[in-house]
Amino acid sequence: MIDENGSIIMMENQEADASGHLDNRNGVLPSVQAPPTVQGGKNMKRVLCLYRVSTPGQVDPNNDLPRQRRACQAYIDSHDDWVFSDERLEKGVSGFKLGVEKREVLQEIRTMASLHQFDVLLVFMLDRLGRKSFETPLFLLDLLEMGIEVWSTVEGQVTAEDQADMMKLFLSFWQGEGESRKTSTRVANAHKQMTEDGIWRGGSVPYGYRLEHLGRINNKHRMLYDVVIDEEKAEIVRSIFRMLCDEGMGTTRIANRLNELYPDPEKVWTQQTLRFMFHNPMYTGRLHMNDTVSEPIENLRIISDEQFAFANLSLTRHIQKRYTKQRQAENASLPDGIPSKTTVFGASMLSGILYCAHCGAKLVGGYCTKQLKNGPYHRPVYRCYNGSINAKNCDGQRVYSGRKLDEAVTNIAHTYFASIQASVGAVWQEQVRRQLNNSRDGRLKAMKANMAKLIQRDKALREEVLKSISGESMYDQKMLKEMLEENKAAREKLDREIHACRAEKDAMDAQIQHLSEQFTRIRQWADEFDSATVVRKKMILARLIEKITVDRNYHLTVFFFVTQEDFLQAAHTEDVDVRQTQETLQVL
Repeated sequence: MIDENGSIIMMENQEADASGHLDNRNGVLPSVQAPPTVQGGKNMKRVLCLYRVSTPGQVDPNNDLPRQRRACQAYIDSHDDWVFSDERLEKGVSGFKLGVEKREVLQEIRTMASLHQFDVLLVFMLDRLGRKSFETPLFLLDLLEMGIEVWSTVEGQVTAEDQADMMKLFLSFWQGEGESRKTSTRVANAHKQMTEDGIWRGGSVPYGYRLEHLGRINNKHRMLYDVVIDEEKAEIVRSIFRMLCDEGMGTTRIANRLNELYPDPEKVWTQQTLRFMFHNPMYTGRLHMNDTVSEPIENLRIISDEQFAFANLSLTRHIQKRYTKQRQAENASLPDGIPSKTTVFGASMLSGILYCAHCGAKLVGGYCTKQLKNGPYHRPVYRCYNGSINAKNCDGQRVYSGRKLDEAVTNIAHTYFASIQASVGAVWQEQVRRQLNNSRDGRLKAMKANMAKLIQRDKALREEVLKSISGESMYDQKMLKEMLEENKAAREKLDREIHACRAEKDAMDAQIQHLSEQFTRIRQWADEFDSATVVRKKMILARLIEKITVDRNYHLTVFFFVTQEDFLQAAHTEDVDVRQTQETLQVL
């Protein structure tokens, strides 16, 4: 509540946080009991106030929110036929970035308007409703059509009596959206200028630096922090660049060396982390934002420009150029239509479904090349890249034989096809169809019969109410009202049960239909699997198998989407878990 001085008075269902700010749950201020619409013989209009602040900091008692409250309260007091009814608050909500449908408070106001819980919507300024040139005016028009008056303490009453009013309404919000876009551009330019001037804008601090207050204060008298070198971590950064530039180590060896020297479960060095560091100009003392880079700041420099340039040259030009030339030379002899040697020699049939049983990482198909006397030999393999990082604690193999795994999974697929065709077949389908028309249809039929009785009883009670009004009934109106309410509750409960039973039956029908189609497809895939290409086999396996895990001893665990037990369970079990069925269908 607000006293006569505009101060906030805490209510019983409000709490204050440690800083003394009100904690309004879900962004909604405490509900206020709506006063009577008639006072002193005068019809009073119930006023709902809406306040919005774009940032959480504006909720501060000395900021924008109390000013909106005081202005709205004074505006209500200036109208003799207005009375404060309730208020709603949006904290830290952008009227430009969020549309009407994504703002819960506006949706609540729309619902309240449809229920005629208030007569006037009052805001400090119309832009508190939003800054969307099309959505916000349409929201206002909805309120006006429901008989709600919309007022602003600055712009006055919003009307849409003719085309001119509607044009003004759309133009005002179009102008507000344009101002928001200009503000966004100004902020982006300000950040760009701060970067060019070497001023820290905030955000994640790169490894090797820390934040420290050096005396800067903003216009709100809050301390601003600047980035400075953390000498202990900076020495590690220098050693990383030395390992690459002086010792010729790659990112994998560097990551393993760092994890051995500085074991920390919360800081595991990886190749990707090192690549980001080698490309970060911050280590040369240059702040950057997208393509904007500042002049070097020597007290932020950790490495020299020469080291940084050589590191990038090693990663992005020399190594990549050598790799590209080697691949181009190897692929030059390939037939047309073959994109790379990996397509020809690499393992690919299990790509996407094969995982390491030790660390859970997905294995990647490829090939290894050995130089023999009679020429190069290409061996298909599946690689676990976690095995190259010791700190990932993967004790499995880094490389698995592609031929062994492909052959083993092919044999498992043959066994699967044989077991499904031998044990399921027409017997399963006949049992399913017989059960499909069993208990659920009878249960649904009984429910419908009970619903018909309740509807007939409701009709009879309503006729009895008419007799009671004319004095012809032996029942009083109070008793009839209670009986109608009980009958209504029984109908609603039975209606929910009917819907649940139908949903259960539909789910069973869907599962039976899906399993029937899956059974047909499995038989088709079994017929074509052996003669199919590798690409076709990969597709078939991906439809059959959810996941395969392999350990260092080549022990395979295969997780099928649909197993033999699934078919038999659907054929013999009456009670099916609808939720589980829906999850299975979604995966499939």
